[in-house]
Amino acid sequence: YAPCIFIGAVASILAASVVGHQAMFAIACFTLSVMPEVGSFAIPFGLVATLNQRAEREGKQVSTALQMSLLNCCVTVGQQICTLSLAAIMGTLSMSMALPCVFMLAGGAQALAGSGALFLDDAPVEDEATTEEEDNLDLSMESDSALESSAVC
Repeated sequence: YAPCIFIGAVASILAASVVGHQAMFAIACFTLSVMPEVGSFAIPFGLVATLNQRAEREGKQVSTALQMSLLNCCVTVGQQICTLSLAAIMGTLSMSMALPCVFMLAGGAQALAGSGALFLDDAPVEDEATTEEEDNLDLSMESDSALESSAVC
């Protein structure tokens, strides 16, 4: 996740400080600015999948409406913060001065998010009940093979 988010941070900082009136470079920065969505949108979908698995193991009903609202909030909160930040900055600056400020703000936020994603522990957690069931299954398979070998002898 982190490399995608860092690419977006670099694109935002370049858009704020280097682009100027260079149309092709602006298009390249715009194209790269989509990369953080790839990395950051994967995290909420992973959370929903984890919640589904946990609910199924516990025998609880899975609420699709709740999951969709969670995903919608995770996906749109960044857009809402960016829009409000731009509106606040435009209260004191013109649009041509406010946009680079918002790009720098976005670059800083993405740099922090990328750093956080680097330390994200996304290794699957084994449930104690699942581990006990697997141990019991292994023991029963060992006893079956021991019975078969003693029957052969």
